[in-house]
Amino acid sequence: MIIYEPSGKAGEYSPLAANLYRGCDHGCEYCYAPAALRMTVVDFKNPSPRKDVIEQLKKDTVKMHKAKDCRPVLLSFTSDPYQKLDVEHELTRQALQNLFYHRLNVSILTKGGKRSERDFDLLTDNKTKCQYGATLVFADDAEALIREPGAAPTSERIESLMKAHALGISTWISFEPVYYPEDCFKLIEQTKGFVDLFKVGKLNYRPEAKLVDWSKFAHEVKDKLEQTGVEYYIKDDLRKYLK
Repeated sequence: MIIYEPSGKAGEYSPLAANLYRGCDHGCEYCYAPAALRMTVVDFKNPSPRKDVIEQLKKDTVKMHKAKDCRPVLLSFTSDPYQKLDVEHELTRQALQNLFYHRLNVSILTKGGKRSERDFDLLTDNKTKCQYGATLVFADDAEALIREPGAAPTSERIESLMKAHALGISTWISFEPVYYPEDCFKLIEQTKGFVDLFKVGKLNYRPEAKLVDWSKFAHEVKDKLEQTGVEYYIKDDLRKYLK
């Protein structure tokens, strides 16, 4: 099966997901996926298409359609649907075509920026069936380039969100991980006019996480989000600091 039910923290973001590639060429320093997939970081940064992935996806979508399963399928958790490799293989476009053909719901999460705009025609034609999301971590493009070297600059991801929103596509942002609370606040302010949903988590598994007062951040970001009037979700590992 390609479409699966994610567990643990990933399950908070989507009830179903599909990863079309094994590995990711964005090279984000904080990525949890190599450990989760039991891959070395070197191997993970040299991704490849999963074997027969589209054929397997087609079988899964037929089953979902017959079962009238309307749960959204997220692309992707352990890889980016619009990493550089996808420019060559276009597996994400093929997957979207198949998912939409069966009238299934899709949620996209990417750091691909302009690369993802290739498929905005499909998203525009299926507005009621999709959400387009971007992960934003660093407000400064220069730092993003250091820590997320293969991903699109933060400013480019924001531009793509603006374009999607202008096309009438539902948009969302994942603020996870959070390295610097001030960056998160700044990015909320920059994007609140063209985003339909904010999701906020924290930084895990990194020594820098100890430098943040998570209780202070949790309360301040909740206040900030409520002021925007935009729908939001605070992940469990951060929400516990609100108690």
